Order: sequence, then structure tokens, then C-alpha cells
Amino acid sequence: MTASERGVSIDFKAFDKYYKPGLPKVKALRFVAYADENLRVAALQAGDVDIIEYVPWQAMDAIEADKRLAMQNVDGPFMALSFNGGQGPFKDKLVRQAVAFAIKRDEIVKAAFFGRGNPLEGIPIAPSSPFFDKARSQFWKYDPARAKALLAQAGHPNGFACTLLSTAQYGMHKSTAEVVQQNLAAIGVQVTLNLPDWATRVALGNRGQYEFVVQGTTADNNDPDGLASVLDGSLPPNNARSVNLPTPDIHALFAKGRAEFDQAKRKAIYAELETRALDECPLVGLAWRAQGYAMAKDLQGFHNLPSAMTFFSGLTLEDSYFACRRAGVYQGGPGRGAVERRLCRGYLVHHGVLP
Repeated sequence: MTASERGVSIDFKAFDKYYKPGLPKVKALRFVAYADENLRVAALQAGDVDIIEYVPWQAMDAIEADKRLAMQNVDGPFMALSFNGGQGPFKDKLVRQAVAFAIKRDEIVKAAFFGRGNPLEGIPIAPSSPFFDKARSQFWKYDPARAKALLAQAGHPNGFACTLLSTAQYGMHKSTAEVVQQNLAAIGVQVTLNLPDWATRVALGNRGQYEFVVQGTTADNNDPDGLASVLDGSLPPNNARSVNLPTPDIHALFAKGRAEFDQAKRKAIYAELETRALDECPLVGLAWRAQGYAMAKDLQGFHNLPSAMTFFSGLTLEDSYFACRRAGVYQGGPGRGAVERRLCRGYLVHHGVLP
């Protein structure tokens, strides 16, 4: 690191004793923080930076239409609901099941992500995974009649009132909460929204001070074991999973799958785990969201890693370089004309807890 300005930027230069011969390919990096997503996009379009993460979904069409720019999207992060199983209606799995069947997930994809995503009607196992099962992935298809029947079976034939924790700081969280509120009203569940700033939302989540909560997260990795962080209620309390909702059977299956090396046996173990999770509903999936990186078209070597690994894509910066380079400087690019500049002037980072 050669320089830093708190809340603004961090500068790095290439280490001549880097453990991978020939890497990194650029001479210098500057990580720049933009609090406003529109300014982040404008900086890329103006040529002030070369690559940005967290491309706003509403800006993706314009970036794709810009011949100077390239964009890489993957469906990996997802939106979901977690519950407080300590008291109140959500202690009953029938109520959690009712919620799962009451949501029009395509409305979340449209409202929160401008169509850049896909409905998540089951446990978040990506279609590209060898553990993916199409039937189980569509288990929670929209079925309001079934949702009402489950509520009646749970002793709430006329519904009930509750509060949903989300945040107004990020539009995708607020829009997701609003769709859930509207959909649950249709089955008699009257939802009040609690929309604090993100820091307060995280603190309340960590303390379990909610009835149910909107999650925006991803698995720890692309193996089903990576879902333990969001499904295993036997783990210590955490902002990313339901609270006061023990899942001993699911915990045991995670441990069993973790210790097994035979692929066929692992598939059987995780199929059973997925079936248990669909029944217990420690997490109700809502939507896969596209996670995008946008960059100058002549920036080569960067890759948006698949599915749950997308947030680790910065690792590929070591392989990144400019197609038109000369003696350690970069020439040309969006909005730059023939102005020379240091390689990889800016890679934007999203500070704080990822939403």
C-alpha cells in the first residue's frame, strides 16, 4: 500500500516478489469508494475509473448499450426471509410455510432488480450446481390457496399482524419488503415495515430483535455446505440466519455431508437436507439477483466468479491488464482520448457489511 485516505481511496503498487511469477500484470491499483451508486456509474462512463462493482440494476441496460464498456453478470447473491422462532406466529413452521407459498417472486425480480434476476422458489442451490434438483427448486411456487390453508391449520384463519425488518438505505431491500408486505396482505397477514438505516438493521439482526427479516446475502461457497451459514440454526446467532430456530436434523446432515467424499452419497445427503429445509423453512428464498461488474472494454483478464463466489472476483485483478498498453501506462479508453494514465486507475469497493 502506498497511500490511503479514509473513506475515499486506497492506493497499491505491484510487489516485485509476488508469489505468482509474472503477476500482477498491472503496475498500480487504486480502490475508490463511491457512496452513491449513480456516481459510481458516472465515474466509469466518464473514464475516471476502469471497473466498478455492484452495478445498479437500473443502469445495466445503459452500460450494455455503451460500446466502450463491458459488463459481466452472474446470479449468485439472493434475497430471502429469515424468522425469529422464539415466540409469536413464526415459531410455527406451518406459518413459515404459508409465507413461502404466498409470495409472487417475479414481482420482487421486477421491482427490486429491474428484471435482472430470477425467482428463487426453494433453497438457494444454483442451477449450475451438480446438487441442483429442478422439482425441489420450484417447491414454493406461488399458491395463495395453500398459504391460506396452512394459516388456518396453524390456528390463524383470519391472519395476524406482524412487523418485517428491512432497510430503506438500499432500494433492493426496501422494494423486496414492500412486495412481501403486499403479497402477505392478500392472505390476511398485515405487515408493518421497520426500515431503519443499514447499520441499525444489521445490529437488530445480530441481536435477533425482529419477527421476520429480509436478507440479502449469498452462500459461503458453491458447495451445498456453503449454505450452513444461512440454514443451520444450531450455529451461534448471526445476522444472516434465523434466530431462536434450532434445526438439529439439518445441522446433523451438514456435518454428515461435510465428512463424506463420495459424490453420489453427498448428493443423497444434501437432497435429504434440502427436503428438510423446505419443510422447516429456516430460510424462505425469494429471488436470485444479478451481481454485476462493469469495466472499460479494453480491460482484459478480469472475471466475475460464478454464483456464490462473485464477491471474491477481485482476486482476478492480479490477471487483469489493458489490451492497449505501453511501458506501464494506459492510453485511451472511455472519455480519455489519448491521455496517458497509470494502469487500472480505479476499482470500486463497497465498504461495510455487504447487503
